[in-house]
Amino acid sequence: MTTREHLHRITQLLQPLYDAHEAAAIAKAYLQARLALPAHEMVLRANEALPAQVEQQLAQDLPLLQQGTPLQQVLGEAEFYGLTLKVTPDVLIPRPETEELVDLIVRQYQHSPALRIWDLGTGSGCIAIALAKHLPQAEVYATDLSEPALAVARANAEANHATIRFARHDMLDATNLPFGDTRFDILVSNPPYIPAALRSTMHRNVVAHEPHSALFVPDENPLLFYEALAQIGEHCLIPHGKIYAETFEGYHKELEAMFLSHGYADFQSLEDINGKKRMVYVTTHYASQR
Repeated sequence: MTTREHLHRITQLLQPLYDAHEAAAIAKAYLQARLALPAHEMVLRANEALPAQVEQQLAQDLPLLQQGTPLQQVLGEAEFYGLTLKVTPDVLIPRPETEELVDLIVRQYQHSPALRIWDLGTGSGCIAIALAKHLPQAEVYATDLSEPALAVARANAEANHATIRFARHDMLDATNLPFGDTRFDILVSNPPYIPAALRSTMHRNVVAHEPHSALFVPDENPLLFYEALAQIGEHCLIPHGKIYAETFEGYHKELEAMFLSHGYADFQSLEDINGKKRMVYVTTHYASQR
């Protein structure tokens, strides 16, 4: 079968799970990755037969794709802010919205002198590694509660030649901090923020294949991770340091009130490329330091 015929076949087999457009996009991205070809060469070689080794790999991968296993987990890697990162079921698959959060920080600090950044709940390490690569003047620290996630993050940092200090830490513990008296210019996080009640509305390939502990929060306390961020910032941010976080779009008024109650100022609520409020940042005052 030619590449074109395989593309059509994969698209058809995935349509019980995805709509036609998404199924076609997955099929194209899969074949492009396995063939290691840019998009224009895929078009030029559409009538060529697949190499035998790609045919064999497809036979192994197709059942996984049909079960809803995310493409990035099937390939074992994801692209993020110009980097290639290993992904496993132990970590969230990096999203474009998180790239927007990274880009915001890079743009605001690219001309700053030396600074320290702490990425809380690092997962795959995507935020920490991207910031370390694009802000070479920064010392970057990263933590996660999950040892398997930290193993993935460490492997990604090594593969991308990024120097990051990793430690295991429960983000909800604002007392036993892993880096002693170190003070930070920036705390950044993409914490769990999806209300548990929305689990049934999400695509099953997310719910079935990505860690729930990194996705969902209790309906009765949806801001608990942001509350912890605020408390940690009180202990370890420098005066006028900032907290940046990805968020659920429905809680920005509550987030603003919570951060202001902790003595933060300059609350900024930002939309992603799709017009959804998905990012916030706040600034400390001298008075908020303990």
